[in-house]
Order: sequence, then C-alpha cells, then structure tokens
Amino acid sequence: MSKVVVKKSEFIGGAPMEKKQGVKDWKVIYPETGFPTKTLIVGIVEIPPGNNSPLHRHNCEEIYYVLNGSGEVESDGTRYPFEAGDAIYNKEQSIHRVFCTGSETVRLLVVGGIMFVGLLPQWPTPSPYEIFE
Repeated sequence: MSKVVVKKSEFIGGAPMEKKQGVKDWKVIYPETGFPTKTLIVGIVEIPPGNNSPLHRHNCEEIYYVLNGSGEVESDGTRYPFEAGDAIYNKEQSIHRVFCTGSETVRLLVVGGIMFVGLLPQWPTPSPYEIFE
C-alpha cells in the first residue's frame, strides 16, 4: 500500500529556496517524503517580514495559495501585490521571487508541476531550480 498521509514532523527542509536568510521551504508531498508522485509536488514556503525568496526559475508551472501574510510576487520583472486568500500563477520558465512586505510571515502552499519528470530516473536530483542570486 502506498503512503496517503504525511505528518508535519515528516516535512523535509533544505530546499534551494532556503539559501535566502530566514526562508523555509518544506517538502510535503514529494518522493523524498514517501510518495510515488509523477506529475505534482506540494510544499510550504515561509518568508518572514522584510525578506524574500531568491530570484529563480524552473521548467514547470507552479501555483501558490497564500495561507498567511501579504507581499508582492515579482514575475519577469513586474511586481504584483497579494494577501492571504489570493492565488498566484507562475508560468514555466518565468523568473520570479516573493517578497514579504507585511508584518506577518508569508506562508504559501506551493503546488508544482512536472519539473522533476525530465530528470527521472535519478532521484533525488541535485536541483531542478536555476537560482539567480
């Protein structure tokens, strides 16, 4: 039987987004957390006030649902404001990052597409991200 539930204590940190001070990037539904995912991954990204995720891009679509906080997402050089309850779409190969401009930590539920499929059968891969800072 395959895994169905991942406990918070099983989330894995250490993803490339954590290269920026204060940023946490939790792998939730990933092969590393015991799921045989083929087309989707789910994570949680946390960005404290006054901080931002690194400028990056990857080869898949990505959706953020804003669980907490407010800020701006920069996508291909343009910044767009958001707040809790909003959703954000990042198209594949867009260069993007997230800024926490409010007084609360931004917490994003991240659903990613097939960025890993082209890298299989090697798992885990060094990084599917291209980081620019």
